[in-house]
Amino acid sequence: MKRVPLVLSFLVALALPATAAAQDQEDTPPTLRLSFFQCDFSELDAAMEQIESIGIPIWEELIEEGMIENYGHFIHSWASEWNVGIYTVAEDIPAVLAAVEEFGRRLDERHPDSENLFGQACPAHRDGFYTFGPRTGEDDEEEGSSDSN
Repeated sequence: MKRVPLVLSFLVALALPATAAAQDQEDTPPTLRLSFFQCDFSELDAAMEQIESIGIPIWEELIEEGMIENYGHFIHSWASEWNVGIYTVAEDIPAVLAAVEEFGRRLDERHPDSENLFGQACPAHRDGFYTFGPRTGEDDEEEGSSDSN
């Protein structure tokens, strides 16, 4: 009879790390990829038009399919020479990389003869991956609270 508590203790000890890992995975914040580019503003309008007409629809598909959470770009005309940024939000770095690869595959498949205007306008870039910290407004949305009138 002494074996039953010992066996149960052993099984509980085996289950605890898996339970903790699952809980950690649920609490893991998403990853943000920021890609910064040095772009020639004289060529940027055509490049951004191309991104919005053929690129954004593919990224929207990837969002609808759950590969990523969000995608977009931002431009500044005052600060450093890294004047265009593109962001992607996904579960983790492998998810971002998989989405980028899938985006490239679909882009090549659908627009094989398309000239890369963005690459021409923005020849230099750098990427960074970040993990989100606490965010404002998140608790209100999750708890389903609403404004009272």
